[in-house]
Amino acid sequence: MGLDKIKADEIVSIPKGSRPNPDAYLSKEYIDMHLSQFDDGLSVIQTEWAYGRYSETNGFVGVPDDNTLFVLPKKYCDEVVSRANGNISVIEKELGFPNEYFSDGGGLVRIDVDDVTGFNLRLPSGNETGANSL
Repeated sequence: MGLDKIKADEIVSIPKGSRPNPDAYLSKEYIDMHLSQFDDGLSVIQTEWAYGRYSETNGFVGVPDDNTLFVLPKKYCDEVVSRANGNISVIEKELGFPNEYFSDGGGLVRIDVDDVTGFNLRLPSGNETGANSL
Protein backbone atom coordinates (compact mmCIF):
# COMPACT_ATOMS: atom_id res chain seq x y z
CA MET A 1 0.00 0.00 0.00
CA GLY A 2 1.12 3.55 -0.72
CA LEU A 3 0.79 6.56 1.53
CA ASP A 4 -2.26 8.27 2.89
CA LYS A 5 -2.42 12.05 2.54
CA ILE A 6 -1.54 12.66 6.19
CA LYS A 7 1.71 10.67 5.94
CA ALA A 8 2.56 12.20 2.56
CA ASP A 9 2.04 15.71 3.94
CA GLU A 10 4.18 14.84 6.96
CA ILE A 11 7.08 13.74 4.73
CA VAL A 12 6.77 16.78 2.44
CA SER A 13 6.89 19.03 5.53
CA ILE A 14 10.35 17.67 6.42
CA PRO A 15 13.02 20.04 5.10
CA LYS A 16 14.52 19.04 1.78
CA GLY A 17 17.79 17.26 2.43
CA SER A 18 16.45 15.54 5.55
CA ARG A 19 13.61 13.47 4.09
CA PRO A 20 13.78 9.71 4.67
CA ASN A 21 14.34 7.15 1.93
CA PRO A 22 11.05 5.66 0.72
CA ASP A 23 11.93 2.21 2.06
CA ALA A 24 11.55 3.71 5.56
CA TYR A 25 7.80 4.22 5.07
CA LEU A 26 6.77 2.10 2.06
CA SER A 27 6.63 -1.68 1.89
CA LYS A 28 9.02 -3.62 -0.34
CA GLU A 29 5.98 -4.96 -2.19
CA TYR A 30 4.75 -1.45 -2.97
CA ILE A 31 8.20 -0.29 -4.11
CA ASP A 32 8.65 -3.38 -6.31
CA MET A 33 5.18 -2.88 -7.81
CA HIS A 34 5.94 0.76 -8.58
CA LEU A 35 9.32 0.01 -10.15
CA SER A 36 7.81 -2.80 -12.27
CA GLN A 37 6.10 -0.06 -14.31
CA PHE A 38 9.53 0.54 -15.85
CA ASP A 39 10.00 -3.05 -17.04
CA ASP A 40 9.05 -1.99 -20.58
CA GLY A 41 11.30 1.06 -20.58
CA LEU A 42 11.51 4.61 -19.35
CA SER A 43 11.23 8.06 -20.85
CA VAL A 44 12.65 11.47 -20.10
CA ILE A 45 11.17 14.71 -21.37
CA GLN A 46 13.23 17.89 -21.41
CA THR A 47 13.38 21.07 -23.41
CA GLU A 48 15.48 21.26 -26.55
CA TRP A 49 17.45 24.01 -24.80
CA ALA A 50 18.27 21.80 -21.79
CA TYR A 51 19.08 18.89 -24.07
CA GLY A 52 21.52 20.96 -26.12
CA ARG A 53 22.97 22.78 -23.13
CA TYR A 54 23.44 19.83 -20.78
CA SER A 55 22.74 16.41 -22.28
CA GLU A 56 24.65 16.81 -25.53
CA THR A 57 27.44 18.81 -23.89
CA ASN A 58 27.92 16.44 -20.93
CA GLY A 59 27.31 13.25 -22.88
CA PHE A 60 24.63 12.05 -20.47
CA VAL A 61 21.13 12.92 -19.33
CA GLY A 62 20.71 13.85 -15.68
CA VAL A 63 21.87 16.12 -12.92
CA PRO A 64 25.62 15.78 -12.36
CA ASP A 65 25.41 17.34 -8.89
CA ASP A 66 23.45 14.51 -7.32
CA ASN A 67 23.36 11.88 -10.08
CA THR A 68 19.57 11.95 -10.32
CA LEU A 69 17.03 12.17 -13.08
CA PHE A 70 13.28 12.03 -12.85
CA VAL A 71 11.97 9.50 -15.34
CA LEU A 72 8.58 8.09 -16.16
CA PRO A 73 7.44 4.73 -17.46
CA LYS A 74 7.63 4.69 -21.25
CA LYS A 75 4.04 3.46 -21.51
CA TYR A 76 2.80 6.37 -19.37
CA CYS A 77 4.83 8.82 -21.47
CA ASP A 78 3.20 7.39 -24.61
CA GLU A 79 -0.22 8.05 -23.06
CA VAL A 80 0.63 11.59 -21.93
CA VAL A 81 2.07 12.56 -25.31
CA SER A 82 -0.96 11.10 -27.07
CA ARG A 83 -3.41 13.00 -24.82
CA ALA A 84 -1.41 16.21 -25.22
CA ASN A 85 -1.61 16.04 -29.02
CA GLY A 86 1.14 18.67 -29.30
CA ASN A 87 -0.10 20.86 -26.42
CA ILE A 88 2.90 21.38 -24.16
CA SER A 89 0.74 22.70 -21.30
CA VAL A 90 -0.98 19.30 -21.06
CA ILE A 91 2.42 17.62 -20.70
CA GLU A 92 3.44 20.15 -18.04
CA LYS A 93 0.27 19.56 -16.05
CA GLU A 94 0.35 15.77 -16.26
CA LEU A 95 4.02 15.59 -15.27
CA GLY A 96 3.65 18.03 -12.37
CA PHE A 97 5.54 20.98 -13.83
CA PRO A 98 4.36 24.56 -13.25
CA ASN A 99 2.34 26.13 -16.06
CA GLU A 100 4.62 27.48 -18.83
CA TYR A 101 7.66 25.67 -17.37
CA PHE A 102 8.62 24.46 -20.85
CA SER A 103 7.43 27.56 -22.75
CA ASP A 104 10.85 29.11 -23.42
CA GLY A 105 12.76 25.90 -24.06
CA GLY A 106 12.41 25.75 -27.85
CA GLY A 107 10.23 22.64 -27.87
CA LEU A 108 10.57 19.29 -26.17
CA VAL A 109 12.90 16.34 -26.59
CA ARG A 110 11.83 12.87 -25.54
CA ILE A 111 14.46 10.29 -24.72
CA ASP A 112 13.38 6.64 -24.44
CA VAL A 113 15.34 3.78 -22.91
CA ASP A 114 13.92 0.34 -23.67
CA ASP A 115 16.22 -1.75 -21.47
CA VAL A 116 16.60 -0.40 -17.93
CA THR A 117 18.96 -3.18 -16.83
CA GLY A 118 21.88 -1.65 -14.98
CA PHE A 119 20.09 1.58 -14.15
CA ASN A 120 19.76 2.46 -10.50
CA LEU A 121 15.98 2.92 -10.63
CA ARG A 122 14.54 3.92 -7.30
CA LEU A 123 11.75 5.94 -5.82
CA PRO A 124 12.71 9.55 -5.16
CA SER A 125 13.10 10.65 -1.56
CA GLY A 126 12.20 14.28 -2.22
CA ASN A 127 15.77 15.37 -1.48
CA GLU A 128 16.77 15.40 -5.17
CA THR A 129 17.50 18.50 -7.22
CA GLY A 130 14.21 19.58 -8.78
CA ALA A 131 12.00 17.65 -6.37
CA ASN A 132 8.67 19.32 -5.68
CA SER A 133 5.66 18.44 -3.57
CA LEU A 134 3.93 16.45 -6.31
